[in-house]
Amino acid sequence: MKKNINIIIMGPQGSGKGTQARFLTKKYDLQIFETGAILRELAKQDSEIGRKINEIINVKGDIVPWDFMKERILGQKLDQLDRDKGVIFDGTPRIIEEVEFWSRKLKEVERKIDYIFYIDVSKDESVRRISSRKLCRENSHPLIVGKDLSEDETMCPICGSEVYRREDDTPKKALNRLKWNEENMKPVVEYYDQQKMITRIDGERSIEEINEEILSYIQ
Repeated sequence: MKKNINIIIMGPQGSGKGTQARFLTKKYDLQIFETGAILRELAKQDSEIGRKINEIINVKGDIVPWDFMKERILGQKLDQLDRDKGVIFDGTPRIIEEVEFWSRKLKEVERKIDYIFYIDVSKDESVRRISSRKLCRENSHPLIVGKDLSEDETMCPICGSEVYRREDDTPKKALNRLKWNEENMKPVVEYYDQQKMITRIDGERSIEEINEEILSYIQ
């Protein structure tokens, strides 16, 4: 296996792609390019772009438009990555225009995608997971209410940092994002299927089982 691998990991909200991305980041010493985290961090800023993103993702529960995303956010963030280390892309590409954008951009920085994984879960399971999950502020550990902690617990059982629920993790906002995902992600997955580049992973299993299957393809 080559030293610096580049991976795309996709799937609907609540599929666990972020958790798997963090596992792979640690195992292979990768940089993580997580569009959701980038947008949530920008949404906290008291700036024109921060306020606009906050309105879109937290207030309305919508998807940030592609024209706003590409060069102004994604292009700049890509240029900041260490070219000597591999990258795992979490949550991108989401639309065909994004596929074309990354094809051009990655060629410019002499990167090649080695693996693409699509973690699949049903809509009902996705909404259930999103509505019941919390994250810790220190390490973004995904925690399920009723399984990993109670609704009233405020500290992460793994690292002890404060836990919180994302503003966009409500059933209504989750359904909005899932509807958008169904309409726009299908052509992306079909494109990579035609290129024989994508591997589909059953996401309705344990975290460990999913991780083992992904590693089996890489190793």
